[in-house]
Amino acid sequence: MISILTLLTGSPFITPVRAHAAEVINTWWPTDGAHVTGVQPFKAMVPGLDVSKYEMFWQVDGGQWNWMDSNYTDYQHKETSVDLSGWSWKGSGPYKVTFIARKSGRVIAQMSVTIYIDNALPQQPVTVIVPEPVPTPTPVATQPAPIAPAPAPAPAPIVAPVAVPSSPLAGLKFYVNPNSQAAQQAQAWQYSNPSGATMMRLLADQPTAIWLGEWNTNVAQDVRTFIGNAQSSASVPTFVAYAIPQRDCGGYSSGGTNNPTAYASWIDQIASGIGTGKAVVILEPDALSQITCLSSADQASRLSLIANAVTTLKKNPGTIVYIDAGHSGWIDASTMAGRLSKANVANADGFALNVSNFVSSSAEGSYGATVSSLTNNKHFVVDTSRNGNGSDGTWCNPSGRAIGARPTSSTGNALIDGFLWLKVPGESDGACNGGPSAGTWWPSYALALVQNAHIAGL
Repeated sequence: MISILTLLTGSPFITPVRAHAAEVINTWWPTDGAHVTGVQPFKAMVPGLDVSKYEMFWQVDGGQWNWMDSNYTDYQHKETSVDLSGWSWKGSGPYKVTFIARKSGRVIAQMSVTIYIDNALPQQPVTVIVPEPVPTPTPVATQPAPIAPAPAPAPAPIVAPVAVPSSPLAGLKFYVNPNSQAAQQAQAWQYSNPSGATMMRLLADQPTAIWLGEWNTNVAQDVRTFIGNAQSSASVPTFVAYAIPQRDCGGYSSGGTNNPTAYASWIDQIASGIGTGKAVVILEPDALSQITCLSSADQASRLSLIANAVTTLKKNPGTIVYIDAGHSGWIDASTMAGRLSKANVANADGFALNVSNFVSSSAEGSYGATVSSLTNNKHFVVDTSRNGNGSDGTWCNPSGRAIGARPTSSTGNALIDGFLWLKVPGESDGACNGGPSAGTWWPSYALALVQNAHIAGL
């Protein structure tokens, strides 16, 4: 008989261990005895309790407690991404992972599983040199000759740990545009709405991406200007290239360059504007996720255009390139990895997730880890500009959303190069849910994103 738990989770291998009379923890992953490697999603839950009503942590070998976020994908549970690449202090293991549930400050349940790390360095055997037999010397008088001591064993060779590729964003200071819409709104509200002005200043003080499209009449000069402004403040701008032909499949953000030749020329101009400067470029939000709206010939053309854009931009040694890969609730990881491979992700620095969407960073971390494992461990960035309250399943101007983690290259995850604000918080997604046309500044929505965050100073 299939249990109700199996029906809910899709796994018959979840083993509950009772730690309190009323509560148990069910682990989805890792299971007891699992062999794992790289970045893994740790998933667990307390059945019968809403995930918002309790906290959950994980620890390894009795160490520090590590926070797990709430996740409502498939079925409500707690989840976090864990980088296992550095777990080598016990070789391949076993390692004891314990999940701890806490409610109102009291531990209500805990459970442990044993796992093995397949990517850990093997234990090095001690090399013992056996000495040659010492010939027995001719005895002198009646005293036996002393026996020579055996030489000490040779020390085991020291093997350096495998280095995890560093993030190209590490240590960068991201550019803050002093003339952003949020900065202008803060100035406009300085006297008429001082509290609103303060909230707008919170947005204005954060580095946010600069979107480039066919609306830039001289894109090379515009890019060159931003590069110069950023250099004057010892910072690096982030650009979003958004002009692929047949953009958005005729949706709210339809448009783009007129044909493949025009697009290739447009990318050339961006590369020219960057020149020898330093810049981050996010290539074409939604272009791979929406590719099936095109004919077979146009699909091939789009993949080629993005692939060539990567090649063109990477000719500049200071340009860091990520190809947009949608988000965890859109295209399955295997399909997206295949599209990324055809779009030349091998020569890019990685891929970007959650651009202009609201999905939680934990969900994107799990999805990104899977895509990464299918693309030769490519790194990725996550747009956190509006994912503070996660997603309610609506993509176009949903209410109740909030700004997320501030931009940083210190993510705590070896595969995630950065949490970036790629969508400009406060710009409309389109003429839906009371919003203006796509890309138009919407002050009341911007204000709500800050108010909903329920935090002071981000």
